[in-house]
Amino acid sequence: MKCSAVLLFSAILSCAAAAQGNSHACAASHYKIIPLPILPVRINDSGVVIGTTARADEDHQAAFWTEKDGPQILDLPAGFTAAEPKGINAKGDIVGTAWQEASKHSAFRYSQGKLSLLPEHQAAAMAINDAGTFAGQVAEHLTLWANGKSTQLGDCCGGIVHSINAKEQVVGQINDKDGHYSAFVWDPTHDIQLVPAPHSANSTALSINGSGHILLQSFTPNVIYVVRNGKSSPVALSPEFASQPLSMNDCDVIVGEFGAASDFNHAFIWDSKSGFRDLNKLADTGAEWTLESALDINNRGEIVGIGDRGGQQDVGFLLVPEPRPQKSAVTRK
Repeated sequence: MKCSAVLLFSAILSCAAAAQGNSHACAASHYKIIPLPILPVRINDSGVVIGTTARADEDHQAAFWTEKDGPQILDLPAGFTAAEPKGINAKGDIVGTAWQEASKHSAFRYSQGKLSLLPEHQAAAMAINDAGTFAGQVAEHLTLWANGKSTQLGDCCGGIVHSINAKEQVVGQINDKDGHYSAFVWDPTHDIQLVPAPHSANSTALSINGSGHILLQSFTPNVIYVVRNGKSSPVALSPEFASQPLSMNDCDVIVGEFGAASDFNHAFIWDSKSGFRDLNKLADTGAEWTLESALDINNRGEIVGIGDRGGQQDVGFLLVPEPRPQKSAVTRK
């Protein structure tokens, strides 16, 4: 599950270049498509994909997949019937939520082949960084777990955690007493800080990368921003249909879905050089695939998502960057 030192170093250099305005280094103009036997959620920088089992005769089981070893299901403790992974780090540590029944759930961590449940009741783990610090909610209150201890982040009325980076910066949305919700960022030296969304009362922070750049979505009006050093820069996505960004890597490359309705969504990618692009036009999908949603992108530019394949709905896919095939030259007589 580990990538080579050369590959990892290459990924670091690519994203360092992106920080200097070369964000296309972690995007591509052509992709190979690989069908996945699980419904993906996230992919780490080693190409390990987490998700849930896709077979109709199985419960909602947490699983991970590698190209070398295929799918592996996480064994649950006795009494638990379903689980969903939400975050994975570079080491392959996984966090998520496991259910005993619809109203009873616990946060879990999977590390070195062993799944362990957190002691807190009604807990959900949503994101983990490479140091093994992870964040989520306990009884709807925002919570951080580090070194075996849990810390509440100080919200009054609940919220959602979406992402955590290596600096232990946590982002998501926080609720207030009036029913509004706002994007926030938290780190170990500061309390929760709201991330302003221009001209909007409601917003959410969808992702934070290694540079501390935040993917921000505001509502009414619906506008997408990348926040760098406190400055919000709008992102021009689909000019025709509503766009929903879902992930951003260390190169500020964004993926998500767009369309007139969920049944007609297409997966997209955006970067500062090439702008907004339909991923269906960048992969050799033919008539077999419709790529509907891009859920996550890693720092190697690999993308996981869900689409329709040959009449089968909700099939997982992995897109791997590769050189665009060269058209053969025509010899004229």
